[in-house]
Amino acid sequence: MRFAVGHLAFAALLFVGDGALAQDLPAYETGIRLAQRRGYDDAECYGRVFAKHAVVVEHHSGRKSWFAASTPAYNAELQRRCGVDRLGDLRQRRAGASSGRAGSAYRAGLRVATQRGYAGEQAACFARTYAHFAYETPVAGSPRGYAVAGGSSNAYRAELFRSCGISR
Repeated sequence: MRFAVGHLAFAALLFVGDGALAQDLPAYETGIRLAQRRGYDDAECYGRVFAKHAVVVEHHSGRKSWFAASTPAYNAELQRRCGVDRLGDLRQRRAGASSGRAGSAYRAGLRVATQRGYAGEQAACFARTYAHFAYETPVAGSPRGYAVAGGSSNAYRAELFRSCGISR
């Protein structure tokens, strides 16, 4: 009898373990997609750390998705293993959500960074700095345009070098 109970418990652990492993792959893929969309250099590293910290959340609509809370452990591991400043990116996205201007300036900064050949974390850093210094300016054929004022250009270049290691 004890032998049968032991096998049942072992089979249950295998079954539960397989389910947990099955969820790791989608969380890993979700992490990779997030990293690619945000322009991080090492998407696989981000995916591994995301999968480790992510949990399944159910939305009001019944749809389920992966979510990794911004905990000190998660943020520190991303910084240490992958070189990703998640808190800086969160601040930028929150600023973009609260005022459509900052988010649009950040996206414009990503476009400029890409045009200049930057990618990954360096492009994200460039975009954050650009969004901080850029102001809205009229552009023909576009609802919004952004530029860095001539008076701010020295401070802008200094901040690009200090924060991102980019010299222009």
